[in-house]
Order: sequence, then structure tokens, then C-alpha cells
Amino acid sequence: MNLCYILSLLSFATILIAFSQSFLGFPVFKAGEITFIIFTSILYFLTETLVIFFFVGTGVSVKEYTLEKKKDPAYHHKSIAIKRKVYPPLLLNILLMIVLFSLAGAVDTEKFPRWGYQTLFAFCICHYIYAKIIQHQSFRKNTENILAMVGMKLPA
Repeated sequence: MNLCYILSLLSFATILIAFSQSFLGFPVFKAGEITFIIFTSILYFLTETLVIFFFVGTGVSVKEYTLEKKKDPAYHHKSIAIKRKVYPPLLLNILLMIVLFSLAGAVDTEKFPRWGYQTLFAFCICHYIYAKIIQHQSFRKNTENILAMVGMKLPA
């Protein structure tokens, strides 16, 4: 989970740099706008894939634990409810970012207006922040669920 937070912060920083680059066109470590957006997209998709696998993995673990220890299946149902809350904004943000990263090439070849790209970029950043807030709440609820399942409480 900590790695998800670290990569999310790094991913957010690169997204902000790429957004600034779309206006100012400055190089980052000698990488132009297109090269840096490719790096940003790889980091972004790695991060979001890790988040998805975290929730899938903990959900499977909760299910196996409740079956093995004959615990209340409500813990598994809570785990499913958490995934139902976190996945829609996460997957929508991934879709928006796919469109955004694809449009970078169209803007570079002047087949799509830069102002439209920058407007979509700003919207994607806002949605990314919204999705990260939901993810943080879901990480907390997931941790609380797991601790409750094993008979512990989240420290204050």
C-alpha cells in the first residue's frame, strides 16, 4: 500500500510537469514533450495497475481467510463493496488518461488543437485528484476491514 502512495505521488508530479511542458515546451532531463509524456504514461499505468492488483489481492486474501478461519462473510462483502466504490473512478481516469496520452501525438503532428489537449489535460488532473481521494478512503476502509477481521483496531 505504501508503494501505491509513493508511486501515486511520483505519478502526480510527472503529470503536473507534463502539463506545464504542454504550455512552455521545456525539456526535462533532455526529454522533449512527447518523450516525457511517454515516460509519464508508463509510470501512471504502472501505478494504477498496482492499485488495482492491491485491491484484487487483498480481496482474495480476505475471502480465503474468512473461509479458512470460518469468519463472518460480511468481511468479504465489505471488501467487495470497497472495490465497487474505488474501481469506477479509477477505471474512468485510466480511460481519460489513455485518450489524453494518445492525443499528445496528434497535438505534436498538429492534427488536434493544443488548447483542446490542454483543456482535457486540466480536466484529467482534476479527475485524477478526485480518484486519488476515493482511493485513499478505500485504502483506509480496506485496512479497517482487515484489522477488524483479525480482531484489531486501526490506531487513532
